[in-house]
Amino acid sequence: MIKRGYHRLRTPEGRVVEGPLVVELAEDGTLLSFHLLEQEEEATEWIGGEFKAT
Repeated sequence: MIKRGYHRLRTPEGRVVEGPLVVELAEDGTLLSFHLLEQEEEATEWIGGEFKAT
């Protein structure tokens, strides 16, 4: 699993979730889950900007 931090997330339905948040991805880049970032999390790479889920 890959964990990345973003400022916001845009779901496939077009919903925008404001963060900061952690996006959890499968190795192939498929969105598995997301949650608000409340404190620094181990093994999370900060990207910033917006993640667009497909």
